[in-house]
Amino acid sequence: MNELFSLDNDALVPALRPAARVLLMLDEPEEKSGLQLNGRARLAATMKRISEIAVEAGHQVAFSPVPVLVDNEAPEVVLVDGNSRHIVETLQTARSEEPTVHSTIIALIPAKMRDELLEALRAAGADEFLSIDAPNFEVLSRLEAATSLYRHTAEISALRDQLGRQIRVDDLTGVMSRRFFFQQAHRECSRSRRYGAKLSCIMIEIDHFKSLCATFGDQAGEAVLRNVATIIGQWTRDSDLVARFTESKFALLLPETNIDGATRAQDKITMALASHQWNFDGRDLPVTVSIGEAELQPGATFRRVAGDYISEGDETGEAALSTRESLAGLLEDADAALFVARKGARMPDVFVPYTPVPEVILGLRPRAKGRKTPPANTDLGS
Repeated sequence: MNELFSLDNDALVPALRPAARVLLMLDEPEEKSGLQLNGRARLAATMKRISEIAVEAGHQVAFSPVPVLVDNEAPEVVLVDGNSRHIVETLQTARSEEPTVHSTIIALIPAKMRDELLEALRAAGADEFLSIDAPNFEVLSRLEAATSLYRHTAEISALRDQLGRQIRVDDLTGVMSRRFFFQQAHRECSRSRRYGAKLSCIMIEIDHFKSLCATFGDQAGEAVLRNVATIIGQWTRDSDLVARFTESKFALLLPETNIDGATRAQDKITMALASHQWNFDGRDLPVTVSIGEAELQPGATFRRVAGDYISEGDETGEAALSTRESLAGLLEDADAALFVARKGARMPDVFVPYTPVPEVILGLRPRAKGRKTPPANTDLGS
């Protein structure tokens, strides 16, 4: 134990410090200041001293008058001459151009500088200030602190992006999540109501999905879900919204599309699903799907609203409620058509005209169409 504490503390410090990528942006228009990794350049005394301190501490150092990569990555720390005539331009360039947009920028300043000048430098993009007379240990401490700030910020940004993706995307299939689908669908429904544009919905459900998983295993079921999502994505437009609605059900929202257009889209998807070879681990899978379609009638208003039809659009008050109710009605109609198709013993086409009920509906509901695919006496993958 005593031997451990007898180790030279100075020898331990470099190993504990995070190796930083440091860029010194020089303002030397008369000289050619090329990029030199871990090199020596003809610098002013202060810049030279700082670069030598950083290199000796094991950091990667580069010199350039413009933003550049350091060791093929974005610099974590950028040092600029705060007393330069072009400091404001240098700071603005470093803060606005890749790869230094997110770097921690330290301005080297004289021991004494007026507060208004410091504020101007901070407004131009400087994050921190370091005196040109700062001792070596302070230079190292500031470099390491700036590096830690950059890395923590990058980690938070990456985590935020990951969480955002988890909210927007279904992990298994790669299509929209249910929650994000409702947010985007609300906006599309609002636009349809505002401008009288056509809007249709298709519901696709894998038949007997739980039985399929029980017979062939959960991995087989997951493979089927992924393949169905992929096929749907191949036969839909970029403007269409595709989401995993429930465990084995997918919802498609088709902007600028009436019921006939939705039927044509459904036919393409049906043919693609029917031609796919459904097998897993060397075994054929008995995969069939049921499909229901419906069209929104602009101006329709519904009283009954499902609790998770969350409004996330720009509308507020009664307008948002009315749009939410209209979207709920459209989804319910498509789901009702899907229910008829699922119970229809593989009838090739089932049209479901809807008669409004005054106690439930204040406006007219659109017609819905249910369809069982593939046609009668045909199994997918068999």
